[in-house]
Amino acid sequence: MSFLFPILKQPRARQFNHQPIYYDKQKEEREQRYERIRKEMNMQAENEDKNVRQDFEKDIRGSFRKNVPGGTKIDQARKISNIVSIVCVVLLIALLIAYALIS
Repeated sequence: MSFLFPILKQPRARQFNHQPIYYDKQKEEREQRYERIRKEMNMQAENEDKNVRQDFEKDIRGSFRKNVPGGTKIDQARKISNIVSIVCVVLLIALLIAYALIS
């Protein structure tokens, strides 16, 4: 019957698909054991390289945006806002002087 009256057809209920994020305690313990064993076996060079790389990435991430010649969009918006404010103040002063001269 629904093929005769598609307007009256009820929509299907929306499915809820929640994928929980869980803490894997065994994995965390295993990683801590591996870390402790590496330290005992003086294999810290690999970890130090990873740490240096991560620190380097943190330093680089924002530096490209900061050093763009035109600045960031926020800086450009502030410059434009300041220019508009100055022009408005100058026009207001010119209008006040013109009004004072006319009266």
